Amino acid sequence: MNFISVVLLAFKRLWNNKGLTLCLTIGLIVAVALMSSIPLYTDAANFKVLKEELSVADEGRVRPPFAFMYRYIGAWHGAIELEDFEPVNKYIQESMPGVIGLPVTASTRFIKSDNFSLFPMSDAAYIGIRQPLGWVSIGFVDDLQNHVTILEGSFPQPATGDTEVFEVLISQELAEETGLQAGEEYIVFREGKTATNEEGAKTEATKPIQFTVRISGIWAPIDPTESYWFYSPKSLSTNLMVPEETYRTRLAPSMEGEIYAAIWYTVFDGDEIRTDDVNELVARINTANSRVSTLLPNTVLDISPMEELEDYRYTTFVMTIVLYVFSIPILGLVLYFIGLISGLVVERQRGEIAILKSRGAGDSQVVGIYALQALTVGIIGLAVGLFLGRWLAVAMGNTVSFLTFGDREALPVVITPRSVRMALVGVAIAFVTTLWPAMQAARLTIVTYKRDRARAMEKPFWQRYFIDILLLIPAGYGYYMLKNRGTINFLGTEAGGNPFENPLLFIVPSITIFAVSLLIVRIFPLVMEALAWLTGQVVRAVSVVLSFRQLARVSRQYTGSLLLLVLTLSLATFTASMARTLDQSMKDTYYYRYGADYQLIESGENTEITSATTSPDGTTTAVTTPTTENQFQGWVFVPVSEHLKAKGVTGAIRVGTYTTEINLAKSSARAKFYGIDRIDYPKVGFFRSDFAPRDLGTLMNKLATDNAAILVNPSFLANYSLSIGDRVPLTVATYGQRKEIEFVIVDVINYFPTFYPDEDNNVRYFFVGNLDYIFEQLGGEYPYDVWIDTEPHADIEQIIEDLKQYDINVVAAYSSAEAIEKEQAKPERTGVFGILSVGFVAAALLTVLGFMLHTYISFRQRYIEFGVLRAIGLSVGQMISFLGIEQLLLILTGITSGTLLGVAVSRLFIPFLQVGTGQTANIPPFTVLIAWDDIMRIYAVFGIMLIAAVGSMIYFLLHLRIFEAVKLGEAV
Repeated sequence: MNFISVVLLAFKRLWNNKGLTLCLTIGLIVAVALMSSIPLYTDAANFKVLKEELSVADEGRVRPPFAFMYRYIGAWHGAIELEDFEPVNKYIQESMPGVIGLPVTASTRFIKSDNFSLFPMSDAAYIGIRQPLGWVSIGFVDDLQNHVTILEGSFPQPATGDTEVFEVLISQELAEETGLQAGEEYIVFREGKTATNEEGAKTEATKPIQFTVRISGIWAPIDPTESYWFYSPKSLSTNLMVPEETYRTRLAPSMEGEIYAAIWYTVFDGDEIRTDDVNELVARINTANSRVSTLLPNTVLDISPMEELEDYRYTTFVMTIVLYVFSIPILGLVLYFIGLISGLVVERQRGEIAILKSRGAGDSQVVGIYALQALTVGIIGLAVGLFLGRWLAVAMGNTVSFLTFGDREALPVVITPRSVRMALVGVAIAFVTTLWPAMQAARLTIVTYKRDRARAMEKPFWQRYFIDILLLIPAGYGYYMLKNRGTINFLGTEAGGNPFENPLLFIVPSITIFAVSLLIVRIFPLVMEALAWLTGQVVRAVSVVLSFRQLARVSRQYTGSLLLLVLTLSLATFTASMARTLDQSMKDTYYYRYGADYQLIESGENTEITSATTSPDGTTTAVTTPTTENQFQGWVFVPVSEHLKAKGVTGAIRVGTYTTEINLAKSSARAKFYGIDRIDYPKVGFFRSDFAPRDLGTLMNKLATDNAAILVNPSFLANYSLSIGDRVPLTVATYGQRKEIEFVIVDVINYFPTFYPDEDNNVRYFFVGNLDYIFEQLGGEYPYDVWIDTEPHADIEQIIEDLKQYDINVVAAYSSAEAIEKEQAKPERTGVFGILSVGFVAAALLTVLGFMLHTYISFRQRYIEFGVLRAIGLSVGQMISFLGIEQLLLILTGITSGTLLGVAVSRLFIPFLQVGTGQTANIPPFTVLIAWDDIMRIYAVFGIMLIAAVGSMIYFLLHLRIFEAVKLGEAV
């Protein structure tokens, strides 16, 4: 009966607190959804990569991802008899699919004999003397008639053992090569093989074999790219195709070692495979392999997804851990919301708990009531959260950047046992979080309850044990490690130059945010007390004085909502700024690598004798040798302005990159010289404000002052004791030409697109000058690249085709946009920004909901206080001002503290995210960008929240019944 009473009381409480129960359920649904979305996403995203890796392209034909090919090669292990073939053939065809345990979508076999020489019937008497028409083998392929078209003749009819002449089908390639036609008869012949006995004498091992065949038809594949073809159909061109019955009844009895090669090709449907299935699937494949090897030794599984499946499982495991670590701050916010709502529920029922304890209820009964409530809410959260988690995983797959979603192909997300397990973990954590306030309240008695009602004396546990102070220690240590090492190892591995593979680069600033947020909440009451004293001395407005005194006197009531605000705003500011910085840095990296939207490598024309040579950058280019001593040396190029005629091209410039030698102060060094079109470069070329001390326009104007003007990097000036205005001789070498040219230094530049220092080849300096001046000094034009600016989503293939009309031959094209799009689609990047985006949206909504709920509960708890204030003479306007200022102070404190904290942490930690190895890892350098536009959107959301909170307060105050509040004696 005690148990039944606990159950009834638990459900009555859930029903009587429908609003709080709904909020608690929403929080738990979000927690379950976030916990389950990560394994759902990692499974689906890596499975998509797995299928792409398994779909190998071969001559335009893409092999299905879950294709298996068993193969026996007689050339390696000797031909076999049909009797040896039958057991393994029966197992692979009938039993192996069941052992693998996946649905079969396609299956075929290919069996062939050793090679025969092909002779026309007229040469029957001269076989072995004359040259054959070619070498062919005889074989069959299952279900061939449904995948080929007969160009001439018909499909061969089955032959019996006494058939003298049997029909064969030949490929179109063989017919075109040899001139064979349908209806003609030919002889296929294979000489006998000899062996050496123990005495060293040669003996006949196999007898000569000769068949007469009639060509019944010529075949060509209907679709050479379909999954039916285990090899490209062209590889079967020398095979004479016969029905299986002909091979078994006519050829096999007349031959020894009739099976020279056998292939079993099976395609399975693996779309439902996920990481939970990999171990068992690999074990089943190994079982099948062992059985096949036993039945026919040396039969190997030539094609299978086994290795890729192992990689898939490991990659998914690591990525799941990484994403969980990245999501810790967001999950912490969600769990904090659940704890806050649970605390509000318990806070409303503290009087009831005290009464129950005074009437003899034990701690276990009180906790049992709340445990049953939490379990009920947990079941609902599990069911709905899994469905929402699947939707979140799809949304994560469409994430381009933080809070930016694209329109990609939907990920193949399916609910997996692993996602259910993680959802249960989420429910368990939320269950403990929900139950914790009840366990604390179960210790209440009437005396302690009345005392706490008068004034909340006890500080939160994290303040009592100085957890906020202690958290500053790992935060400071993390910053120290990042500053001294640039990165932190995770799971014993290096980050590999990718911040998305090293979540501790995100966790350290998150710990800092959490520690400082707790510190702000600790300081908040002290600040409010100081302001309350100050306003009491200088301000006469009752509402202002009451607001500050309320925040100072019972600040513990506002701890939960204030901490939610600070954490949400600071994490959002840091995350948005991190995403903006990483995105812009990634774009800058590729634009720096290629110089513009597209870098075109083009070839020119000339009238000189051409020969192949290797250019300084390692590419092979056609160079020329003059026919006479005075003949013009150089290339002839179509004017660069012709590029603008191609549809989609909005700008084009020439950029010549040439090897340069420096011979100054009795020392020599190598450098790169960039010749540019100074007038058009600002319209097309990539350039950032931190690439030089002066803006790009000023630099281009300085190049215009003198044709020989150059820009140099500062280290060149420092190392050679040069200054602006000095003239320097440089030896420019390009395509066999070398000439010393004098230049004048007009300014300095720190970075220029495509230049990376090369310590191995001692290339540390670069120069930027006028391209036409270089050509003038060399006596003609020499090869250069063309950088073009295009309209968004321009088709580069069409541009290349259009340029051919103007005699512009593009050898290669490198796209910044394509490289950026490929980088943005990487699963680890998409997953990190995806979980941060959906997690932040969820956390922000819960923060707004928690704040509004806290406002409502606070009003209900202070019902008597408001009634007394109205009774002693405060007007409705003063009451509105009192509560409005209180809410405004709380929200402004949270927004200001959160924003300042987020900006400070961003500036401290984001520079460490530029990790990597190699000489080019930090070129161009990071520029920390604060995402003020995203922060303003967050301000707008919380501004609406403030208006809603004050509006609801006004509504409640206007409907406040003073006599009820005064008579009530206790808050509802």
